[in-house]
Parts: sequence; C-alpha cells; structure tokens
Amino acid sequence: MNHQSQLRQLGRVLVESLQKIESYESELKKRREKDTIHVSTVGSTLSTAYEQLRNASEYAEDELLQQRAIRRYLRRVLSFHTKVATKGFGEELVTELTQAEYLLNDVTTKSDIKTIDIHIKTYYNAYWNYAAKEPNFTKRSVFQTWLLDALAVRCEQTLKSHIRQLMFAHFAYTYLQDKVAMKKMVRPGESIEPEDLSILLYISIHRALLKSDTATIRSALIDSYRKDITNTDEFVAFNEKLDHLFESRTVTYAARIIGKNGASLRFIYSSFFAQNAPLSVADLKTPDTLEHTLRRHIEQEYVELNKKLDRGIVRSIAFLLITKSIVGIGVEVPYDILVMGHILWIPLIINLLFPAVFITFSRLTLSTPLPRNTTAIVRQITSMLYDDDSKAYSIKMPRESRSIGFNIAYALMFLTMFSGLTYILYLLQFNIVQGVIFFIFLSTASFLSFRLSRQIQELEVVHTSQGTISLLRDIIYVPFIYVGQQISYRYSQINIVAMVLDILIELPLKTILRLVRQWTLFLNAKKDELI
Repeated sequence: MNHQSQLRQLGRVLVESLQKIESYESELKKRREKDTIHVSTVGSTLSTAYEQLRNASEYAEDELLQQRAIRRYLRRVLSFHTKVATKGFGEELVTELTQAEYLLNDVTTKSDIKTIDIHIKTYYNAYWNYAAKEPNFTKRSVFQTWLLDALAVRCEQTLKSHIRQLMFAHFAYTYLQDKVAMKKMVRPGESIEPEDLSILLYISIHRALLKSDTATIRSALIDSYRKDITNTDEFVAFNEKLDHLFESRTVTYAARIIGKNGASLRFIYSSFFAQNAPLSVADLKTPDTLEHTLRRHIEQEYVELNKKLDRGIVRSIAFLLITKSIVGIGVEVPYDILVMGHILWIPLIINLLFPAVFITFSRLTLSTPLPRNTTAIVRQITSMLYDDDSKAYSIKMPRESRSIGFNIAYALMFLTMFSGLTYILYLLQFNIVQGVIFFIFLSTASFLSFRLSRQIQELEVVHTSQGTISLLRDIIYVPFIYVGQQISYRYSQINIVAMVLDILIELPLKTILRLVRQWTLFLNAKKDELI
C-alpha cells in the first residue's frame, strides 16, 4: 500500500505542497544556471562588519536580516520629497547585499536585477501618483511605510524564494481553520468583521509559527487578495484594514494560543518545508517510515537548538553592550560630569557588565526537552497525517485569571522586587540616572533571556512540572521580564541606536563604498582602452 492511499486529507495536502515546492524550485534552478553576474568584492569586509554591528543593534530574527537590509537600502536611495530616477538601483542593491554576504556571488542573474528594477519603478511611481492626489502629509507617510514594506519583501522574494514559508502557512491554515474557533478569540471591546477572521488566523500563524514580521505578512496578504499597488484606492483601503488587524489584541491573543499549541507544526515545518529539510515525500510511505526518520530529525533539532541558544546568548550580549555603550557615552557619563563633577566608575561598570553577565548565567538554566517529548510529538504528527482529523490533538485554551487577590499579590511582588533592588543600588551610590539605566538594562536582559527560554518551550508538548527553584526564579524575574517586554516593544518601534548607526555610519560608509566601486570600474575601463 503506498502513501497516497494511507494518508488522510492533511497528509495529502502535505504531499501536494511538497510537490509544488519541488516543481517551482527545479524551474527556478534552471533559470539561474545561466546569465549570472559577478560582483566586485571591493569593500566587502567593511560592509560585512557593519551589517553584523547593525544587526546586533536591531535584534531581529535571522530570517529577517536580509529583508531589513533591503528596506534600509530602499529607504536610503528613494527620495519621497523629490522624485528621482531609479535606473540602476537593482544592480546597486544586489552589489550591496553580495558585499555584505547576504547573497552568494555568481548566483544572482541579470533577469533578477531586471525584475527588481521593475518592482522599484512600479512601486515608486505608484507613490508619486498617490502623492499627486493626497495632500495630507501623514497619509502620504503611512502609504510610504506600506510601500517600503511590500517592496522590500518583493525584492527579497526575487532573490530568495519564499515559497516554502508560504506553502507551510497554507498547510498550517488548512489544519487550524477547523481547530481554532476565531470567533471566541475576539477580545472584549474589539470590533472584528466576520470576513476578517480568516485574515486574523493567517496573521497569527505567521507570527506564532514562522516568526514573520509585519512586512512579510502584509506582502503575503496583498498577494493572496491580489491587491495591486497601481490601484491606489483599493491598496490603501486594504492596508488600512491590515493595520487595524495587526494592532488588535485579538491577533496577539490568537498568536499566543497557536504558539502554545504549535510544537508539532513547527517540527513539520523543519522536517519538510525548511530550506534543506531532511524529510521528503518518500518518508511518508508508511507511518513506521515517518516515525523512524522523524524521531531522528527531532533529536538533531535538539542539538541545533543548543547551538541556536548559544548564538542567541552571544547576540544578546552584543546587543546589550552596544546599546549600553551608546547610552553610557551619550547620557550617563555627561550626567556624572555635569551634576557630580566626575565620573562614578563603579555604577558605570556595573551598568555595563551586569546585564551581560546576568544573561550569560541564564544560559545555564536552559536545557532541551526530554525524550518523552519526542515520543509525544511523533505520535501527534502521525495522527495528524494518517488518522482521522478528529483524533489529532486539540487546541488547548489557557485559563484567564481574574482573581483580585492574585492581582494584588502580583502588584505587591512588583513593588517588593523593585523597592528591594532600589535600596541595594542606593547602597552602591547609584544616582537616579544610573539607577534608571540599571533597571532598563536588567529588565531588557531578563526579557531577552525569557525569549531564549521560549525557544525551548515552543518545541515542547510535554511540559514538566514547575519545581521550587523555578517558582522562586519566576517570583524574582517576572516583574523584570514584564518591564523588559514593554521596553523591547517600544524599542522596536523607535530603534534610536539603529537610527544613530544609519545616520553616522551607514549613510557615509555606503556612499564612500559606492564611489570606490564606481572609481574601480572607471580605472578598469581606462586600462581596457590601453590594450
């Protein structure tokens, strides 16, 4: 008996998805075997070093770094005050990405560059068509944000296919649409149209399972609903709806529910959909075949998780040191000199090193899931693909605590922890500015550590009971995690450090490197004339 006859509906959807991916990527590979371009490596070391610094300051998911770099490039070269010619922007973008090691050399084709040029021209012209009839500056700025979001993703899709992520989102949606009651997810006081519930589910899947940002989700939905930017009225109306849904408490709540129940779906993604995924249609031949290869893959994923946690710790430390150094030079040191008359070195050193040391030690408390978690995941995935859907695991809804007593205790815990730490800082002769900075960076470190621990919980379907040490740790750190979450959210909205780097380093650096490349081409042309 072959896999087609054994698999249930969801299993057949998986097979069809994998076949579509294979067909698309085979055709794409054929197109890219010819007409590739070679990019000069002049300035690549500086470009790569800067991008690593810039990415550390932003603390984005690895999968989003190239897209963010594309968006910065577009933001830098496209003027929204005076219309400029866009010819050659595609080639310049590919050059920058290759020199910064986002792209491999001799892989991008002339056809890719031509496609990017068309995208840039189309979107940029659409902005000026919209600006001609819209006098309101705020509305034009919002349109500009939508344009840059969609255009950055469109350019990246030209250089690096998103088909695997999009096909997985479709697969997960097919499974979850009957499992998640979106009507029950709508938060009190929010107005969500019934026809928008499917969009909410799709957004939640991207956020919870793929870690997609708003730009990626916006672009996927624009494509799904076939909204052309050249039809500006329709484009504006659709993106206004998306902004409303992105900012809703309902989508945040739904993403949290899907995330807590998404371990098996995440392993399906890493097994079948991820780049270089180890499993294929052949592994779906029988349940036993799937179990054998899936179990081996899950164990390997635990090994990779440990490596990912180590990388996360290093990036977190770099992020804290970079931001703290800038804050120290820009705020703490000038305040000490102006108010105290000299630099207070002990508080300055503590503020610089303690958050990094704290997050380093937090790595010791993180460990990969137990073997019984592997068994539970294999059982769930096999049930999803081979058994009746009704037997597959259900979505667990969290209990919402409305206890006044617990809320009061939670508030007292906040006050106790912050009051106690404030007294300790007072004994160490911290002034008010140094104290605020300490709380900000300790809270940020706590939240970054919490985010790393969530990577483990996202792969768990078997949760171990909380011990006394874990309970005490939560009592101590939860207040700081909450504050750190609020800081992280606001930091992501207005990344002052990134803005400083963009203005003081990126703009002049990229301008100089561009002139060097042009000068190199000029000299090469002159040498050719001498032959």
